[in-house]
Amino acid sequence: MQQKYWQDYKGQKLLIRYCEQAPSNTELTPWKPQSLLESLAHLPIGKHDGLIAKMAARIQYLADEGQLRSPNHFNTEGELPNDKHFYAIKIDKLRAYGWFSSRHKGVFFVSHFAFKKGQKLAKEDSNRVIENWREFERQEE
Repeated sequence: MQQKYWQDYKGQKLLIRYCEQAPSNTELTPWKPQSLLESLAHLPIGKHDGLIAKMAARIQYLADEGQLRSPNHFNTEGELPNDKHFYAIKIDKLRAYGWFSSRHKGVFFVSHFAFKKGQKLAKEDSNRVIENWREFERQEE
């Protein structure tokens, strides 16, 4: 299966790859993942540009350094089917959930973005990460 990725970001240590894809006929520059747009809808519109800029800076830092400072910027959130963990990149109540790939060396996949409603990880977010993990980490047959 041939994959196209939305704005891969190659840093000094990691490649950041997004599971959400732009439709094939979409210009990538103005396009944003649907989950990001849905998450931002929970927050005041005047904060959107700042939150996007902060998230982009955190993702760039992760790509360049290979890690983020925990727990202020990066938390271990849940377990994957291979007994490894997935993580949350945090900006206020905005999260980018993802994992370090076992199949693709040097890649951190961003599963999706979410608005954090409460203290605990939402089951829907956990399920979505695992579903994306299964799609992107499965071995080709």
